[in-house]
Amino acid sequence: MQVPEVKLSRHSFGTIRDIAAACLLGGMAGWSLTAVGAIASGMADAYEVDLVMVGIFTTAFAATYALCQIPAGALVDRIGSRGVGAAGLTVIAVACLLAAVEPWAGLAVAARLLAGAGASLCYVAGADLARTSGAGPVGQGVFGGVSAAAGGVALIAVPWAAEALAWRSAWITSVVFAALGLLACLAAVSSPGGRGTRPAPGGIRRSVLEDPELYRLAAVHTVTFGGGIVLSNWAALILQRSWDIERTWAYATASLVLLTTVISRPLGGFLARARQERIRTATVLSLVVGALATLGLTRPGPLPLAVCWTLLLGLASGIPFAAVFASAQRRRSDRPASAVGLMNAHANALIFVGTPALGAAVDGGHTSAALIVAAALWLLPLFVLPTSLGDRFNR
Repeated sequence: MQVPEVKLSRHSFGTIRDIAAACLLGGMAGWSLTAVGAIASGMADAYEVDLVMVGIFTTAFAATYALCQIPAGALVDRIGSRGVGAAGLTVIAVACLLAAVEPWAGLAVAARLLAGAGASLCYVAGADLARTSGAGPVGQGVFGGVSAAAGGVALIAVPWAAEALAWRSAWITSVVFAALGLLACLAAVSSPGGRGTRPAPGGIRRSVLEDPELYRLAAVHTVTFGGGIVLSNWAALILQRSWDIERTWAYATASLVLLTTVISRPLGGFLARARQERIRTATVLSLVVGALATLGLTRPGPLPLAVCWTLLLGLASGIPFAAVFASAQRRRSDRPASAVGLMNAHANALIFVGTPALGAAVDGGHTSAALIVAAALWLLPLFVLPTSLGDRFNR
């Protein structure tokens, strides 16, 4: 019996290269968001500051990361994703090398501000590479899953690297990640500005800033993505202090919030492509499950229960991702990267406010009250659900 020969076309290799580069670009942003929080106590000791100040390191990153999302989208739409992504990786590497010189809080804040701007270029460029790769919503799901999972891996890898690198582990590991991403980005298929763009459906001509449907999509993305990042930054300390879970197990369990999205985001992409009529229902369920899982963390119990809640948070955070991104890119096919930038700006505004706020609550003994507020935020998008989630996506 003759076995048929399987051939990969040049297009297939191009898709693989683009998805790989997209994942490393998005992963750089995800890693950068959580790398400092992964060794929060160690950073506090090395820099001689409290946990609130360590939270400000993440806030500084989130500030420029949020503010630069829309300009980053405009740059990608104009000059292309590969060049913008490579520039972002270079900026992050330089910022982290500077921060590794001396444990001075002012230098760390400045480096995080610079890295946040670089990461915004990386993330939006990665999302656009995933869009133009030809892999459809599944490709967006893979991009989103790896991006978030990289943040989960950082929660494990950075403390492990701290055994040898101490407080510098957050900075040095980020430089290594940026170097790997730069190699993949340079190998990706060239993406000139405007590649794959076309007139928006229905003749929409207004600015992305004046499109109300994008804000509805942003509401879902904000609580699922932004809320997941905020919780993952402090989940390990919550599990240690409130649940009395040993440090190693607490960090491993907390990392599941982001690691699980490596499955849930591609799964959401498959659902968006094959069962688009069910994506609204899946989004509603995700928001409700996310709220319940967040509430679950207020009641300490055994380690398996903590694992259950963090796994559910990862699933709830990941399922809507690909559909939300694909909906925004399809609706604004004339400015797809700018649409992604608008949504990500809102998500990172929540990270900007929520990360130090939750850190202060944990440090002050008000963990349960803060988690109840976070659970309520998960339910807010139910009042403004986007109508475009039911549309058919490009395959």
